[in-house]
Amino acid sequence: MYRESVTQYKHWAVTAEDLRPDGVLKRVYLINGIFPGPTVEARSGDVVVINVTNHLPDDSFTVHWHGLHIENSMDGVASVTQNAIPPGSSFTYRIVIPSDQSGTFWYHAHAGLARADGLYGGFVVHPAAPKSTVRRLTGRRGSIDPQSEKDVLLLVGDWYHRSGPEVMAWYMRAGSFGNEPVPDSLLINGLGQFNCSMAVPARPVDCIHHPLNLSQILPTDGVYKLRVVNTGSLAGLTLTFNNRNVTVLAVDSMPVEARNGQSVGLLYPGQRMDLHVQQSSDNTPSLLEVHLDEECFRYPNPALTSTQTFSISSSVDTPGGSPGLDMGSASGSAPVSIDIHDLPSTGHILSQLPQTPTVNTTEVVYTKIQKLSIRHNVPYGFFNRTSWVPQADPPIPLVDLQREKWDKNQLSIAVCGPSSNAGAESEAMWVDLVVNNLDDGGHPFHLHGHHFYILAVHKATIGWGSYNPFTDDVPPGLDKVKHPHTNGYDLSRAMFRDTVYIPSRAYAVLRFKADNPGIWMFHCHILWHLANGMAMLVDVRPTLTS
Repeated sequence: MYRESVTQYKHWAVTAEDLRPDGVLKRVYLINGIFPGPTVEARSGDVVVINVTNHLPDDSFTVHWHGLHIENSMDGVASVTQNAIPPGSSFTYRIVIPSDQSGTFWYHAHAGLARADGLYGGFVVHPAAPKSTVRRLTGRRGSIDPQSEKDVLLLVGDWYHRSGPEVMAWYMRAGSFGNEPVPDSLLINGLGQFNCSMAVPARPVDCIHHPLNLSQILPTDGVYKLRVVNTGSLAGLTLTFNNRNVTVLAVDSMPVEARNGQSVGLLYPGQRMDLHVQQSSDNTPSLLEVHLDEECFRYPNPALTSTQTFSISSSVDTPGGSPGLDMGSASGSAPVSIDIHDLPSTGHILSQLPQTPTVNTTEVVYTKIQKLSIRHNVPYGFFNRTSWVPQADPPIPLVDLQREKWDKNQLSIAVCGPSSNAGAESEAMWVDLVVNNLDDGGHPFHLHGHHFYILAVHKATIGWGSYNPFTDDVPPGLDKVKHPHTNGYDLSRAMFRDTVYIPSRAYAVLRFKADNPGIWMFHCHILWHLANGMAMLVDVRPTLTS
């Protein structure tokens, strides 16, 4: 985007109404009367000032700006950086976008379960262009890629017909046996198509047939950049195109090694990917298939069609989940799949990762969902032996509370950031965080305020799959002989992300530079796991220099 950086001012009013996003009536959160909320569009270096007013009768909330490296006080995490905004009150977020950040981001509620009921929206940051270019620029179709004529944002995710609190109440009881609540539907930019005849009799719904044709959203021809955000509460997703060739450009707003295909995934909740999409030369119908990953679906939900196919061509009427559709590539062969968890960052990004061991500190944590008799066999998430609960006594945000007054539910690791003294030269710490997932299921973990290099993810064939660098000579699954100066890590294949998926009985080694002072949450981005305690804090403290 060619223009000088500016300060944008916005006023948001949050309300709720009964809507039919997929044909089923549900109370949904709105921002300025729309769902999803308005897309924020800016350029690197802009300042976006958003005054958010809570017009809800009962609910409090905050807004988190997912993936952006902003000032800690603006991060929007209830009980950590601010108190939730109560009914009738306002809070002003001042988002200073770093000059070196651009890409696809999003915002969402970070208090309670409002994210599951629609309190979210897109946030697109364009890089500053070196010279003037002629581009159409709207909330959903501004162009920044010289190879692309259009720029489209897709907010895709699972959807529940019951409210977030109702779903959570079902999960947080012994009778759930720790099985996560399976969604009922999926939405694309706030729209879906639920088959009313599939509603479960035990959970009757008010439903009207609601077909969806993506030609209303996606271009029916030509070349475009597609920004995809998984806004869901539980499931990863895969997108498969026919009559389209796809190149992955970026994951979590960071450029990756380009790879071509027709099917891309798995994109877990909170993650984003940028795709270059080009129509093939034949005249076959244009379809997009969205598949919700069933790893966490541990009981059947007859209401859900986990694979749904949507028409992109305005001349084709394709109902969701229709069987027998050929989703092959333009050549008629099976679609080429792209695994985004095997895409290293580009050389420029990797050049900023030290090639020799310069790590100042190493931290090791263990995480698991546990059903303990002392907690009435209800599933709770843990890091080490702590299940996170918002600070309650006193009910003051942690950023404003002395560390010795934090309650016992606030597990944190403290690392040194850059110097707090003006003019002093002090490098921030490089931190290795080893996360051991001892759970029976995988988890997408997100770190606020930073990106990290994923040096290794290894799943064990037997045992717990854990790694303790203080006792293990070589990380399991790695070859220290091939990479003797990096503790066995192949740094040429590292991935720079803000969310990492760690499979069951596996570990990940994450390396990040603690250059953004503040108290930052690190948590599973499955909403039900965050709500039941699978979270901890990274306390980046300024280095004191004389």
